[in-house]
Amino acid sequence: MEDILLVHRKSNRNFIGLPAQAAVWQTCLRSILFCSEADFDFCSQSLESEDQVLRGQDALTFLLEVLCGLHSPILGETEVFGQFKSFMEKRREAKDLLFADSQKWLSFTLAEVKRTRAEHLTGLGSQSYGSLLRKYCKDAQDVAILGSGQLAQEILPWLAHKKNLHLVCRSPEKIEKFAEKFNNLSLKTYKQVVTTCDTLIIAAPLSDELILNLLDSMPCPPASIFDLRGEENNLALGASQRAPQTQVLGLQQFFSEIEETKKETSVKLLALKMYLQEKALAFMQRTELHPLGWDDICA
Repeated sequence: MEDILLVHRKSNRNFIGLPAQAAVWQTCLRSILFCSEADFDFCSQSLESEDQVLRGQDALTFLLEVLCGLHSPILGETEVFGQFKSFMEKRREAKDLLFADSQKWLSFTLAEVKRTRAEHLTGLGSQSYGSLLRKYCKDAQDVAILGSGQLAQEILPWLAHKKNLHLVCRSPEKIEKFAEKFNNLSLKTYKQVVTTCDTLIIAAPLSDELILNLLDSMPCPPASIFDLRGEENNLALGASQRAPQTQVLGLQQFFSEIEETKKETSVKLLALKMYLQEKALAFMQRTELHPLGWDDICA
């Protein structure tokens, strides 16, 4: 039997009381704790009443849906799968046995997500932050991105055609090798002034104060700000007071732009969830043939 248990929290709040080495994966919309059944009694002390505890087939089905982008406001978006693979590699570096190469649930999950994406999640239109931002920034020539993490690096190629790109982060030297691919990209720290900027994209968990101070340092404020931070903030209010001509589009507003697209794909979404449920069930009930002839029912 696959010893896999997930605790799903519908926000990116931390699990209070867990040890630092606990396997907690966080996105801008959710937190997921991975543990074995044997460790659950200890982990359960950190649970809240609304947390979902998922085991076996239910855990695999939910994880498949999340990694395929079926629970994302942008249906089929790819960023969440990339974030999970980075999380998985860090768990392996930490010698977490639950994420070892020998874990069949993990191999199944990665393979099935890739297969489902290739066979069922193509042709859905703008289904990533990068593709949506390219559409929204089509008239901008000078774009500044705050952050240098995975999200920022996934956005950059979509905006590579812009006349000027600025990447603002704490440690530009850590991303110099990646930046070499973009001739029009300049690297800056948060203490340096971005002199020209039509559009500002926030792709890191920064404070409102830091962002507003950066706006104050600009000779001319940007026309638009796209705030991709998942947590609640007061940036729109602060920006309206300091730069009233600047339009701020938050993450929830960003997602609402594609609600019509989601309505059109609702039937496909339901079918995909049933498909992934069947795949997870088949995996949990599979029969394995061993070299000595023993049949092992892994359910």
